[in-house]
Amino acid sequence: MKKITLLFLLTPFILCAQFDFHGPATFDHILSQKIDASWTPSAISAIKNRKYVVILDEQTQSKAIMIGANDKSILKIQSIDSIVGGEASYGSAMRSVFQIVDKNSALENDPSAGSGPYTPLSETYKVSPLLHSYFNLNSNSNDKAIVTDGGTYYVFEETNTGYLIVDFIGAANSSIIKAVSKWKYDSNSEEIIELTNFTDQYLQISGENLVWSEDINNASNFFLADANKLLNIEIASGSDFNPSSTAYQPNATAEIPEVASFEASQLNNISMDLEEKYVTQLGNGVSAAENASIMLDQIEADLTNQGATLRYPKSFYLALRENMLSHTIESSDIYNIRLGENNIHSVYFTNALDDKLVHHPFMVVACFAVASRPNFLQDVNRPPGASGGPGYAESQVTRNGKFGEFLIKIPLKDYGLVSSLLDNDLSQYNDLASDFDQNDPNAGTTTKSTFNYASTSSSAIAVDGVTIYPALNNTLVYAVEAAEVTSSGIHVGGGLELHYHADGHAFNGNGFNLYNLSDYDGKNHPPVIGIAYDGIAIFGKYESNFSSMNGFNISLDDFGGHDHGDGFGYHYHAHTQALTTIQPPNANFEMHLLMVGAWKGVINSIPGFMYLKGNQLKETDISRYAGAPYIVGINEKENPDTEIKIYPNPVIDELFISSTIDARVEIFDMKGGFIDSYDLHKGSNTFSINDYKSGTYLMKTKNKEVHKLFIIK
Repeated sequence: MKKITLLFLLTPFILCAQFDFHGPATFDHILSQKIDASWTPSAISAIKNRKYVVILDEQTQSKAIMIGANDKSILKIQSIDSIVGGEASYGSAMRSVFQIVDKNSALENDPSAGSGPYTPLSETYKVSPLLHSYFNLNSNSNDKAIVTDGGTYYVFEETNTGYLIVDFIGAANSSIIKAVSKWKYDSNSEEIIELTNFTDQYLQISGENLVWSEDINNASNFFLADANKLLNIEIASGSDFNPSSTAYQPNATAEIPEVASFEASQLNNISMDLEEKYVTQLGNGVSAAENASIMLDQIEADLTNQGATLRYPKSFYLALRENMLSHTIESSDIYNIRLGENNIHSVYFTNALDDKLVHHPFMVVACFAVASRPNFLQDVNRPPGASGGPGYAESQVTRNGKFGEFLIKIPLKDYGLVSSLLDNDLSQYNDLASDFDQNDPNAGTTTKSTFNYASTSSSAIAVDGVTIYPALNNTLVYAVEAAEVTSSGIHVGGGLELHYHADGHAFNGNGFNLYNLSDYDGKNHPPVIGIAYDGIAIFGKYESNFSSMNGFNISLDDFGGHDHGDGFGYHYHAHTQALTTIQPPNANFEMHLLMVGAWKGVINSIPGFMYLKGNQLKETDISRYAGAPYIVGINEKENPDTEIKIYPNPVIDELFISSTIDARVEIFDMKGGFIDSYDLHKGSNTFSINDYKSGTYLMKTKNKEVHKLFIIK
């Protein structure tokens, strides 16, 4: 059985961009880059919770403990040339950095608070590699020092598990490392438990290896050098990411809820819910890229026929897709992610019709909301609360992360730009200002601004697959003012999924953020670092050392964007604004923005807007836009002054059409694909449809006044 439909489409035009389309280097590439570090070891001021250290031999301070480049379980002590020498890389430097974390750090450490039973800091520590915060210093059955899984989702898969709790005897400039207890994963209880028969041991240098000895006389002395002076990863009190000098909050850390394994993620089975033409775009292989390009060609042609356009050139979307799919997980810093997996499962382009046969194409990003690099979640001074209580002091807080499952649709069609802030109607989605007024009886009516007339959740997606939130949090305080982000501008909320609130690169420029200065070399424009849900691209900030870049001297508007006038179109930039904290002490600081908050692109006609998770593939009204199969629901339409009759219907070989006018008609399949066109003459017309496949079709007059459905058997 067949069905044919006529459809009218309008005209396109191609934009010509005048600058490079490029994304930031991936973290695995950064690890191989040389590091320009003029670092002289100096001891940490005190041995205390959460300090980052390079552990050197005390005698010469010329050798450092580091984990293996290819096997993180291996520990060696090697020349610090790998940190500061001519061949030193970010990878070798970061593999030499460890964090000391108090055994009781995750418990309530304040006797006057109430997020859990009061448990003071023990001043004994886990020792965790910077790159792998869920792994810890341990020993194997031969008393060799190794690094083992201390509690990821996958700890049950390992032979050596758990951690040692160590005491540092002496001062930071000459310390013996003494293991005082050993903990191991127990498969029966599925918990990390303390071994009862452990005897104190001391860390000893043995050539390039490190071993544990029960004899204190064999103990080596170590120099605990300040790693922050090497990598600039800590947030100083009063700095731009803590302008109000908020102290570290001693609340208990919320437990990780029951979660799925990476293999069980619904994103890994997304192909089961997609049309075949979208399945062929999945993955990051050559064939998938070719199919994505072909789909963009079809999208561009269909938009042209409907008088619409892509917002940006096809080459931009392909470059963005390629960069997004190049990022891989290089840090064991999220509870249930797998090393080496892609941050973003798939990026594919859809081209669905609405029930009025209007095309609404999207770039769909299936991602896990996981950054490739360390996130430093243990270091957030005042993280969001995860459990309810009378107040913040009684709430457990979020210092662990799990992967998310996002299916984010970025509109490819140019829906236009707002002329004023309130042109976008956010009433069905809520906005930060309105949400604050609704939840605070004393709030009154908050004046809308580009900062607060913004999403109450995410507004954009970064190229590494982590969502971007507005600069303000839901209490209308800047997230950095609340001291709730890490040095990379990231944190987790109650759902334990990572998201950005600020620009870590602009804050510290340490070379391993979402984007970095090395991404500017040899380019004529900052890198693309994300794209907002209104379809507007986000690029890195303009750097003073690269003042010749396109658009450098063109001011950004209140939304944080501009147009070079070179044919590319309006886009956002990360940037810095001089601001004052909203709450006392009303400190002045530099706000490093990835995105202000409000959308400049018109969002009112975007179908399925703000549906961000995989379950939208089951939502009948919007699933098509994420790539699910569908049938267009079309109502036949007639102009009362025009009469066109089709018969027989269903038809087998010849279609008879009577018309009261001369008209041009076009025929489309039910997915909007153009089939044929005919000139109708007033009176009777006969057309052969022998070359048509069985199915349902739409016939439309060129002026869109008449729609007719017919079926071919």
